[in-house]
Amino acid sequence: METTATYQNQLKRKRIALNVVIILLLALWIPVSIDKISDFAAFKNNILNQPFSDNLGYILIYTLPGLELLIATALVMEKFRKVGLILSAMLMTAFTGYIAVALMGAWEKLPCGCGSVISGMNWTQHLFFNLFFLLISGWGLYLWYQLRGSNAGGEAAEGASAKRHIKKYSLTSKF
Repeated sequence: METTATYQNQLKRKRIALNVVIILLLALWIPVSIDKISDFAAFKNNILNQPFSDNLGYILIYTLPGLELLIATALVMEKFRKVGLILSAMLMTAFTGYIAVALMGAWEKLPCGCGSVISGMNWTQHLFFNLFFLLISGWGLYLWYQLRGSNAGGEAAEGASAKRHIKKYSLTSKF
């Protein structure tokens, strides 16, 4: 009985931690996407000043705000939370990699296309900011998998068919 209570406490802590991760990621993705949309002209100008082709710049201009809002929406919807966490980690990996390459001196000019609070940071601060949110995204995905695994055992133990339960989760694991 004591082991069950300890296990339930661990699950509760993991759920709380996952909720904190989701809140932190929403606090990142919602403001930055709204900032890009609300001051679209400045965002467009900043992206077109980046040291890559204008073709890539125009793709980013019209996809980044939508992708960031998609991530926020997926994080809020439990059914799509895994997708939101994966997309968050992927986008943060891309942003962090870009900053790391810039800090290694790949380009002479280092314009920042970011808005909000991030625009006040220097490049090194921005790198650590991105690394923090990359780690948060990864931790959230880890917690999601941990909780998913614990739910699988819980439902089967409560009398549900283990075979049907495994089939149910194996279909969702392809995403």
